[in-house]
Amino acid sequence: MLCPKGWAVYERWLMKQKFFDPIINFMAFLAGTALVAAVVIVCFEICMRYFFHRPQIWTVEVCEYILFGMTFLGAPWLLKTGGHVNIDVVMSQFGTRGQAGFKLFYSGMGILTCLIISWFSIATAIECYESSVLIIKALSLPKHYFIILMAVSYFLLFVEFTGTFLDSLKQIRKDI
Repeated sequence: MLCPKGWAVYERWLMKQKFFDPIINFMAFLAGTALVAAVVIVCFEICMRYFFHRPQIWTVEVCEYILFGMTFLGAPWLLKTGGHVNIDVVMSQFGTRGQAGFKLFYSGMGILTCLIISWFSIATAIECYESSVLIIKALSLPKHYFIILMAVSYFLLFVEFTGTFLDSLKQIRKDI
């Protein structure tokens, strides 16, 4: 059983989570901006290819990087707003306590998964940085930039899953 002291930890966690909200919102803004940039780049490529017969070698690769970045920039915001895939058919079969228990389970799994991926992403980014690993295609870019983005995104997903976990735990305790 959680003691009242445990709820103080919960309240402190919520305050810390509020600290991350502007960061998550800014990352979502960057994801949206990146989408607009990708559309502009594709339109530019179409014009250059078909009107001027001068296709650009970098456009497809930059759009690939943008799509990668959009995924990891937008994922924490999507989880925060509840936009991730939910199993409504299964969830609707449970009462409020059962739904909270199910949320507790999948949040716990999310916490564990995000911690593991964050940890290995950080370790891999450090290794790629120390080894000067490059992604060599039309453009040569350091690989650790992309892996750092993954680590940050998974850390923020961990924060959101932890908030959902604590909210579900509080809901279960309230229903007892």
